[in-house]
Amino acid sequence: MSRPASLQVGGWRPPAWIILLTPLLPLLAALPGGRWILPAVAPLTVYAAFAARVRERDYLGAWTLGVGWAFLLSLGVVALVHWQPHLASAGILHGEDYRREMFGWVATGEAPENHPAVFIPQHLLHLAVFLAATWLSGGYLGLAMGAALVDYMSYFVGSFAVASGHPLLGALAAWVPWSVLRVAAFVLLGAVFARPLLARKPWPFTRLEHSLMALAASGLLADILIKATLAPAYGRFLRQMARTVGLG
Repeated sequence: MSRPASLQVGGWRPPAWIILLTPLLPLLAALPGGRWILPAVAPLTVYAAFAARVRERDYLGAWTLGVGWAFLLSLGVVALVHWQPHLASAGILHGEDYRREMFGWVATGEAPENHPAVFIPQHLLHLAVFLAATWLSGGYLGLAMGAALVDYMSYFVGSFAVASGHPLLGALAAWVPWSVLRVAAFVLLGAVFARPLLARKPWPFTRLEHSLMALAASGLLADILIKATLAPAYGRFLRQMARTVGLG
């Protein structure tokens, strides 16, 4: 498989080490308008290396970078919630609204998490917007949207970890398994659907890309099935973990 000419000279790729700066990005929440600035600029630590791998059809490399970037971004938000909760509350877009919703689910067992008729249309809307944004921007806007989603989910994770009294175990448990599946599937779709603009072809897809689309779709289907099946029990598990702490 040949590489684009711009990547053949010396086998050069944009450096991937810049991704290690990602946990510092949530500090942008301190700036005026930081809640909007953070997701808009968050892809900058991964995009060049991600796009280079997509151009080469190195989807495993692009996916690995994307998942690593999402993990590091989440880590930075969780740390911000722990060390600067007021800054995180003001600076994470949709963070406090999502925290209240999820804490309500943990405390009472009642939330959209338990109702497929409510959450499936929301998931499909997110997917449609994500694919369109990814296609039109060569992946950048898809990563920015992903950053916004990871930010507010991580805000809940960090808030639960602090409130539960079990910082490490609480953070691990609050990243519910279906959300992890969704992030992994979105990153894979982001790598595949970034390719048309980067390759300058409207439909540069072959059997490889079709197989990856099917794999990502199976991950999204598993996300829905696991969430629909396990959400009530998982909420009780989180409530038991935090039973000694009010989560209102």
